[in-house]
Amino acid sequence: MLRAADHDSLCTHHLRQAQSAQPDTEALAAELLGSLNDFSTAAAINQLLGNLVIQLAHKRIVRRDAIAIAYMCQLLLNSLSPLKKELRGDDDKEEEFDHAEFVAARWKTMRSDPGQHHSQDPQPAPTPAAGRPS
Repeated sequence: MLRAADHDSLCTHHLRQAQSAQPDTEALAAELLGSLNDFSTAAAINQLLGNLVIQLAHKRIVRRDAIAIAYMCQLLLNSLSPLKKELRGDDDKEEEFDHAEFVAARWKTMRSDPGQHHSQDPQPAPTPAAGRPS
């Protein structure tokens, strides 16, 4: 058959088939998102995931795209807790554990009252060899 006037390689028949096989992206986005416009709650992300499952089950969305959207939902869920802390203004930062400071304090305590501790002088923790994986 002759090539369609508005396409480089397809005839009119195959061009219509190709166009009908492609889903309407606006309609698909509307079905996936529904009334969602904010992803700052787990319920909103859960609703999106539920809509994604429905679209995947009806084969309206490609599996690879569904996997990408599900992964993005996972990232959104993982970011919710820090986002809520930031919005509340929580400055509760966990104290960082300084191993060297702990060993020095323990050493000082043991040296000041050696009778109270049953162990010998504290030994430094072994460090992994440079060539070996830890």
